[in-house]
Amino acid sequence: MKKITLSFILMLSTATSIFAQESKPYEGVPGWEASKDQRMKWFREARFGLFIHWGLYSAAGGSWNGKVYPQHYAEWIETWANVPSKEYSETLKPKFTAAKFKPEVWAALAKEAGMKYMVITSRHHEGFSIFNSKAPYSLNNPVTGGTNISPKGRDLYGETVAAFKKAGLKTGAYYSLLDWQHPDSYHTFRNNPRVPGTKPNHEVYKNYLYDQVKELAQNYGKMDVLWLDYSGRDTQGETWGTKRILTDLIKWQPGIIVNNRFWDGLENKNGDIGTPEKYVPPAGLPGMDWEVSHTMNESYGYSAHDQNWKSYDKMMNLFLETVSKGGNFLLNIGPDGEGQIPEQGVKILKEIGAWMKVNNEAVYGTTASPFSSLDWGYATQKPGKLYLEVFNPPANGVLDLPLSSAINKAYILGAKGKALLVKTSANGKTIQLPADFSGPKPMVIVTEIKGKPVVLAQQLSSLKDGSIVLNANNAKLTGTGGIKLKGASTHDPNRPNTIAFWTNKNDHAYWDLKIQKPGKYKVMINYFAAGDAAGSLQFKLESNLLNYTIPAGNTAGFKDVEAGVIEVSQQAIGAASLRLELKATGITGKAMPEISSITLKPI
Repeated sequence: MKKITLSFILMLSTATSIFAQESKPYEGVPGWEASKDQRMKWFREARFGLFIHWGLYSAAGGSWNGKVYPQHYAEWIETWANVPSKEYSETLKPKFTAAKFKPEVWAALAKEAGMKYMVITSRHHEGFSIFNSKAPYSLNNPVTGGTNISPKGRDLYGETVAAFKKAGLKTGAYYSLLDWQHPDSYHTFRNNPRVPGTKPNHEVYKNYLYDQVKELAQNYGKMDVLWLDYSGRDTQGETWGTKRILTDLIKWQPGIIVNNRFWDGLENKNGDIGTPEKYVPPAGLPGMDWEVSHTMNESYGYSAHDQNWKSYDKMMNLFLETVSKGGNFLLNIGPDGEGQIPEQGVKILKEIGAWMKVNNEAVYGTTASPFSSLDWGYATQKPGKLYLEVFNPPANGVLDLPLSSAINKAYILGAKGKALLVKTSANGKTIQLPADFSGPKPMVIVTEIKGKPVVLAQQLSSLKDGSIVLNANNAKLTGTGGIKLKGASTHDPNRPNTIAFWTNKNDHAYWDLKIQKPGKYKVMINYFAAGDAAGSLQFKLESNLLNYTIPAGNTAGFKDVEAGVIEVSQQAIGAASLRLELKATGITGKAMPEISSITLKPI
């Protein structure tokens, strides 16, 4: 997928630095921006799709010559094992049999899961295609003999697309801009033999890209998505010949959606959709359409040894967090070389499907939550309705909702006839949860309202032990110095969100909270230690002023420290809300250390 490792860079020829200029959306090609809303209509309704990684790497299964490669991307096995393209091709082509491939079974499973579209790897970085390309290099070349890997008489890409279309799903092609075998590509292997005295002719490669995209767009009927991968600072935009490709592509396929990976950066605003990979942006990507691609285990391509399968609860959290922030969720499967989907993957899709059968109304056609965060789960919305996806029901059975809008009716999705008790409180609304819920979890509550939801400032309350956790998600950040949330990344998907990029003392963070017990509280800080981050903080709550200095860290990683003690007065308990302010009194590193959470622990 997106990221390139240092070892990989060292194994490849260095791409010529053509230019590193700022690109404009669609490269200024007429017709793209003007038609965007119409082209994106189905995508904004769908919210849930299937990603399929299938190619020669699938036959290797994450191992080479008996050696297991634990790296998360099994589709990169050619680079992990440092295998020349010729040897790689000769070894794996006989093993990529597709003997058990049944595209109609794949399509039925996706439909059962509630997915609305599919994207499959027509060609990955190795340069081999599951579609039957008629490009001269694909039919016969001196490096690997040919790039088409479908068994004789078959076109695996065409069969897959046809099956999914028949099942009523939109279809798309993943297409890698990289090519590790083509002698004229930007990133060919150094250990592939080269004709002495020759150099890569990138114009030849650009023509090859154009011809293959043309084949995908013209030979398989309607094409809904072209999902490109990937670009870097020096190989992006017109480096690939985008003006020619895009000018003709929108003529060949007027309704097509193209992602943003003709250009560098997963969140860049070129193309139609942003493409965060294996992480959910902390605040979504406001002002643009986007889609998270994620895996059920660790790898995209099939890996026989990767058994790090995510639980159903984890999978649903990622799915609904993405949708609640306004994004689509593209969930990956990696079939093996015979075309079999791993049993664990089938199980997860069927479990999601059971939930979607009851609760798809809370997903399809929804927009982002009006709430910044909710302790018990997520929310989505449609005109006149809020959908509350409850992952962590409060112990008292009462759901707090920071909403001032009147709720006309509240009920469990799928059981509209059973109204839930709604009351107005100082902090918004409370909803009495049923004591006997037995449907697929998470439970979804529908609240019917009039007009746009009016949200109240959210207050944090005490946990059962009296502690109050002020995490980065709930912080209000102010200032102009760049302070903002930083979240997980492609290669660190479990990293907690942090208050980051804090370089200006005028920036600060605050939380509004409701404290139910007076007395002394220890102030605990969870932060990311780094050698170039250090600074002094001041906590202010009522008349309390607490100062603490975080030094630069010798060992990178998250740490918990006790900053001191503050005291909450008896008078403060009666206050409607208290505010804890966090300011920087000095920044002695490149930035203040990233802060994940502040916890107030009663003494």
